[in-house]
Amino acid sequence: MVQVDVFWGYGWGASMAVAAGRRLARHKTPWESKYHVDTILFLALSWAPTGLLLLIQHPSWETMQAARDFAHIPAWLTLLFGITNVTQGLLGFWVGRWLIGKEKIDWAHLNWIFGYFGMFFILLYGWDGLGYDRFLYDRDMLPGSPAWTPGVGTAAGVLPAIGHFLTSSVAITLYIDGVWLLPPFFYLFSKWLRENARDQGVAEPGYGAILRSYLFGVFGVGFAAAAVCALMTRGAAYLFGVPDHVLRGLGEAAPHTGGHVAAYFLGLPTGLGVMYFGWWRNGMLGHRLLAPLRLEKSDDDRASSTAVSQA
Repeated sequence: MVQVDVFWGYGWGASMAVAAGRRLARHKTPWESKYHVDTILFLALSWAPTGLLLLIQHPSWETMQAARDFAHIPAWLTLLFGITNVTQGLLGFWVGRWLIGKEKIDWAHLNWIFGYFGMFFILLYGWDGLGYDRFLYDRDMLPGSPAWTPGVGTAAGVLPAIGHFLTSSVAITLYIDGVWLLPPFFYLFSKWLRENARDQGVAEPGYGAILRSYLFGVFGVGFAAAAVCALMTRGAAYLFGVPDHVLRGLGEAAPHTGGHVAAYFLGLPTGLGVMYFGWWRNGMLGHRLLAPLRLEKSDDDRASSTAVSQA
């Protein structure tokens, strides 16, 4: 989705930076690094085309129901979308490189997870509290179906809507995108991370451990934080007297815009605080489960290093 890909692209680039790790510090500028060049190629040849395919095939869904069809999307927006899929990824890579250069490894990992958090929060809550409803509906799913209206995506219930979505034409396009996008990403990410481990003198994480840890970062931290923040934001909205979002969207209830906006300022930091102190902070379970990606030395590695230094 156009609004989502801004964050998702950032997460891709930031992920590539942590995989390359301290090797990035060998060059004065990122432009001298093969990792930077390969990241640009990945973003331009693998990532950007997947978003453009979705925009062409499913314009209403890809714009979160903001556009009726492709003809209603300005040409400049399509061009800008293709460009930002690359530039946002580079921004994530550059920020990750800077954090690694400052030895802020945990923050470098939070940097790529932030991209997924932003993506999932928009999908779940969005700017009007109906991100999930927009995500689960598209005119292409049912030929001749009308444009989205608030509540129509989950009118039969959230679970039936999810089941229908998984076999929809949108989902099929997403599966095609995944076949094109995911193999080159995991190949580069795993290859670079293992090279990084050898440089640091720690045991190379296995491919299975890398995949499990990365998926945990995406869903166990990024998605979980987005879900908690969405719930906190909706709870704050109730405190501020904001009525049901579907009724607001249909014009059947007062918009209460002030309370709706204020809910973000209370719900987001509260949710992020809960996740950080209860899940991600150093020593917590969420932090430990990402250890294979942080390349922390095991007890055996430390013992081996000590023996070598003493010898």
